[in-house]
Amino acid sequence: MRRAFAAAAVAALAVCGALAAVARPSDRPAAAVAAPASPSATAFNPTDAAWLQLLVPMTQQNVRLAELTAERATGPGLRSLASEIAAGGRGDLARLQELTRLGGVAGDNPHTGHDMPGFTTAAEYAEAERTGGADFDRYAVLHLREYLEQSVRLADSESTAGAAAPARQLAADLRRTRAAQLARLGP
Repeated sequence: MRRAFAAAAVAALAVCGALAAVARPSDRPAAAVAAPASPSATAFNPTDAAWLQLLVPMTQQNVRLAELTAERATGPGLRSLASEIAAGGRGDLARLQELTRLGGVAGDNPHTGHDMPGFTTAAEYAEAERTGGADFDRYAVLHLREYLEQSVRLADSESTAGAAAPARQLAADLRRTRAAQLARLGP
């Protein structure tokens, strides 16, 4: 179910990009893209807005899981990688939120309550808190991998269909970092 939703989320970002190419500004949903934050703000298309609205809550949720993993993992390599993911995620959030402001993207989370790939749900986080030892490590690796894989897919979509140069640059940065973290996480 989540894999099908992952494909749908990536496809939705691509569709947003395609619609941006043909839509007049007045055709764009007001909730997704508001007026630019300043006259010098780069034009953000619906793909940029959708990417930001998806990445902000996804990163927030997974920073929590990475912090928990950094504290509780039994393997020092996993603890170290989780610390890196958490610290990087906090920095990424600052950049994502700045782009949200720059692009005039609505700050609401249209994905609240959705069970989406790459998102660690409240139930999954609670399960991680209840789990210990090697079972915790396996559980954390499963969810961190899903987050990193989805981040890479969404960054690829933003790079392909996004319009705002700062958003595309951040997507390229995130793709590079998260692909490297994914490789370190292993199979």
